[in-house]
Parts: sequence; structure tokens; C-alpha cells
Amino acid sequence: MSKRSGITVFIVALLFLSSGFAGTLDTLYINSSAMHKTIPAVIVLPDAYSDSDQNFSVIYLLHGYSGSYKDWPAHVDLPPLADRYGFILVCPDGGYDSWYLDSPVDPASQYETHISKEVIPYIDAHYRTIKARGGRAITGLSMGGHGALYLAMRHASLFYAASSMSGGVDLTFWLERWGKPVPLA
Repeated sequence: MSKRSGITVFIVALLFLSSGFAGTLDTLYINSSAMHKTIPAVIVLPDAYSDSDQNFSVIYLLHGYSGSYKDWPAHVDLPPLADRYGFILVCPDGGYDSWYLDSPVDPASQYETHISKEVIPYIDAHYRTIKARGGRAITGLSMGGHGALYLAMRHASLFYAASSMSGGVDLTFWLERWGKPVPLA
């Protein structure tokens, strides 16, 4: 065997062996009564999930403007992070441009309700989570950063921690687009 093929075999073996030590990533389809459709989300379970009967904390990762539930897993290797820190990670879909608000003019864009009243209860009902505020955190990028802060403020009883990465907080353009102010209280 040549040195080059030996290195290739070694790398393939390492990849094969390391895959057994990474959490599992799966796509869910959650029914939204608020929007009358099924909406996808990605869930990442740490390896410890299948090896124990303990309940796990959940971090909700919100995507940015024009993105989707696939963005976080496409750009970040989430399973090793779930394993390393022992969290369940959930990447819900927030629509193309919802800002994670309930639109006052578009009944098909009710993402505040979807995340707070549909996604979280679904995850808590179907997975071994810590079903209390102390077991949940939320964060996001850009539009998702806005959504994380907005949802955490509006639903403080749901989240122990919230953060925003480059979150947009001035929605003036979107308010003008919708033609009237969005009630924030």
C-alpha cells in the first residue's frame, strides 16, 4: 500500500470512528394551528440522550432573514457541540422575513405564536427536556437575533437566557412595509 493510500484509509477510519461520537441530527415537521401548515425544524440530540434517562436543557437557534431551519446545520457542525455541552439544539423555521413576529396583516406569518406556543410545547412533549424556564435558552443571528430578544422579552417565563448575534433591532422598514405599527405589548 502506498503512503498516500495509507493516509486516505487512516482519514476514512477516523471519520468512521468519530461519527459514532457525535450527536444525532434530524428534521421534524411541527403542525402549526396558528398558520394552518406544517413547519420544519432541525433537532440535534447529544449522544448522552440515548445513553441515559436524564432530561436535557434546550437551546433554540433562530436563523436570519431569507434563511431557513437548515442554515445553522449547514454552517455549524452542531452534533459535536450538543455532545460537548450536553444540550438539545433546536433550529425552528422562522419564515423568509417574519422577524419572529405575529404579522397583523398576514395570517400565514404568525411566528411568535409558532415558536412560543407550538414549537416549545412540541419539543417538551416529544423529548426528555427540562420543561421549565431554567432549561431553555434562545439565540439567533441577524433576524434570528432580533427574534431571540423579542421572544425572550415577550415570553420571559419560557427562557432563562437569551442572546443575539448581529440582531436587527430597528424594524422601521418592516413596519412601513406592513403599513401599520406592530403592537409590541
